[in-house]
Amino acid sequence: MVKEKSLKKKVGAGVCDFCGNSQPFCYFCTHCGLTICQSCFIENQRMFTRSGVTWVCPSCLNWETL
Repeated sequence: MVKEKSLKKKVGAGVCDFCGNSQPFCYFCTHCGLTICQSCFIENQRMFTRSGVTWVCPSCLNWETL
C-alpha cells in the first residue's frame, strides 16, 4: 500500500496577513496557514530569517524553507 503525501502550498497568490492586501506572490506557513507577501517579507526580513534559506513563522514558530 502506497501512502500519498499531502503537500500544502508554500507559495502562491493570497491575502497578506501583515498588510491585508491581495498579492500575486505570498509565502504560506504549512503549519498554521499564516500568509505574508514578498514585500512585507523583505521589509521585515530580519524578523523572519537569518540564513535566507529558511524562515520562522511568527505565529506558530514553525520553520519553513523558501
